Amino acid sequence: MPETEMTTPIVATAAGKVRGAEVADGVFGWRGIPYAAAPVGPLRLRPPRPPEPWSGVRDTTAYGPPALQPPPEVSVFGTAIELPPPSEDCLRLNVTAPAGASASPVLLWVHGGGYQSGSGTDMAGDGAEFARDHGLVVVTFNYRLGALGHLAVAGEEHSGAHGLHDQIAALAWVRENIAGFGGDPDRITLYGMSAGAKAVANLLASPLTMGMIHRAASSSGGADHVATPAQAAGVARRFLRELGTTPDRVRAVPAADLLAAQTAIGSGLRTTWVWRPAIDGLALTTHPLRAIAAGAAAGVPLLAQSCAHEAALYQLAVPDAADQTDRVLTEHFGPDGREQILAAYGGDRLAVMSDERYGIPTTRLADAQSAHAPVWRSRYDGPFTGLTPGFAFLADHLHAAHASDATAIWHGGDGLAAQLHEAFGTFATGHPPTAVGLPRWPRYTTDTRTTMLLTPTTPHPAADPTHRQREAWTGRHWPSGTWWHFDGMD
Repeated sequence: MPETEMTTPIVATAAGKVRGAEVADGVFGWRGIPYAAAPVGPLRLRPPRPPEPWSGVRDTTAYGPPALQPPPEVSVFGTAIELPPPSEDCLRLNVTAPAGASASPVLLWVHGGGYQSGSGTDMAGDGAEFARDHGLVVVTFNYRLGALGHLAVAGEEHSGAHGLHDQIAALAWVRENIAGFGGDPDRITLYGMSAGAKAVANLLASPLTMGMIHRAASSSGGADHVATPAQAAGVARRFLRELGTTPDRVRAVPAADLLAAQTAIGSGLRTTWVWRPAIDGLALTTHPLRAIAAGAAAGVPLLAQSCAHEAALYQLAVPDAADQTDRVLTEHFGPDGREQILAAYGGDRLAVMSDERYGIPTTRLADAQSAHAPVWRSRYDGPFTGLTPGFAFLADHLHAAHASDATAIWHGGDGLAAQLHEAFGTFATGHPPTAVGLPRWPRYTTDTRTTMLLTPTTPHPAADPTHRQREAWTGRHWPSGTWWHFDGMD
């Protein structure tokens, strides 16, 4: 339990003492704590190092800067948290804990944003609702994005996976320090959405995290979303050409020029998944799905959720999204494979995109882990929660779209939103997901593939609800990548 000084919570960490503040009634918060040294100068494009220690008590009542990233485009997601400008010096985390917490379960959030944007506060805010409603100690953090987190440069140590190493460093910090904030280092639930969910699979697969993760939740993710060596090399060639320099000079280039070169390749949803971790031989030694299927995360219960119409968000933002489907399928599976998959979906190309990006990868993650631990599978088929007031008119276009469940999971609400918040919170406290008004939620196995269909009026479990579409992908494997084609990265 934190010591207090004039009712201000002070906690001793391995690097020094930190002072937080009360952020809600009976909820304390510590913001912007360094979990690693600033990855600048000689530490740019290198794995994270331990944070520099400090003397005295460090004030941690303000959020640290997000990772370096392009200026935000218009977003349909609402947020009430103001952050400093993005910076290379971004390896900070935030802790939120209920007053009096002692050996309480911990929820560690990995934010999304396609590995090119976002911060730990995205979707989660300050995490006060989970702290208040379920007694969780919530930790959110930033990690390196885009080129600084995922550029594979020849000759660099563990090149292409520095963002993943940051995530592992944040997890290690929680294991070492969270007891001082009232958390139990032996009860850490790892939760991520979108890129964060794909990161959860990477962390489950990593030999560096063995025994550190005790439960895991994945929203709109899946596994095996890593760059092949050829893909990583292609992106690096294109980036260095835009930057106008050689690999040995990247560390000396101003950060603004790095970001400009990254943006010159592309920005927005079209470039989702241009940047992603590579298999570096340390954080990842093989494809994540292969490692998980072999038992890398044996004994770690998993809650795996996707949304019914994931790609609707892409289609709204980039109207030619569905038009890419035929090319993508042909490149992966040839003309015959393309026609077989399209037939299973009745020609609904946007539904194909939803499953290729999120639905099938999530099912395959559930399949792999269910051989080694309890798994619960769900599909959200409800309204988009958390739209900013100015975008409320888009609700009909974004029903069950990508991340439409996020605000409900983190902040609750009425009806289905309350059930989502309760189910995820209950899972993080060490129990099967359940909520008032939800029917019994059976475990997922490859025999039945029972999935909880989270609809606004009659949520219910169903056995293998989209078996025809799932079977169309059986035996098919393809390298994860972008949905749109980018010249010069082949």
